[in-house]
Amino acid sequence: MNTNTPEAVSERKKWLIASLLSFLYIVPALFYIKYAHTASTGLMAISFIAASNASLLFATALSLGSISHFTGWPNMRSGYQKQIGILAFWYSLFYCITLLSLYPEVYGYGFFSNFFSADIILGGIAMIIFAAMVLVNSKFITPHIPRETIGFVLGLGYIGYALLVIRAILLEFPLWSLWFETFSGLPPGRLMLSAIALVVLILRVVVAIHKHRRSALVTQQSTAPTLKG
Repeated sequence: MNTNTPEAVSERKKWLIASLLSFLYIVPALFYIKYAHTASTGLMAISFIAASNASLLFATALSLGSISHFTGWPNMRSGYQKQIGILAFWYSLFYCITLLSLYPEVYGYGFFSNFFSADIILGGIAMIIFAAMVLVNSKFITPHIPRETIGFVLGLGYIGYALLVIRAILLEFPLWSLWFETFSGLPPGRLMLSAIALVVLILRVVVAIHKHRRSALVTQQSTAPTLKG
């Protein structure tokens, strides 16, 4: 495992890499719109691109720490995770704004009528979590919050991500079931994004199990009786 100390990465380079990555993630969304034979045009297409970009950026930000755990590449986490996560939040916020125009009967004038729906509750909680993650990373707030609190809030990102997967399942399960029955055309967009999210979440669970076993092994070795010759 590589444990070398990473070279310092400038803030400008971090934001540059994160921005380039966000533009790169537009490509698969455009590919899907073109070849999935959907009727996504105009604002609908923009909304899908924003949702896809946000999901892929969240997947990248949340998986960097897990990958770094096994590879020993600290730059993957400390170098770019914060910037990628912040961009993911802004893309997701823009996606929410597009929903107001696309589905005003649910998210606009019908918001309070649908307030207790799984759609709004799960999505709302996830957005609150992501907003909190952005706030605790702010240079104006970070110095006034204990490191443990910051770590706890950032860890909630996995819960927020999981809530979005559950929301997608509840919203589109009939569509997904139909696709699994026919396997006609490309899979639904949210199905593919949710599959990626599940991989990220499973990877995090694997990391947690690995850390627990390693900690238990260290504890066992430290408490084991020493044989005297």
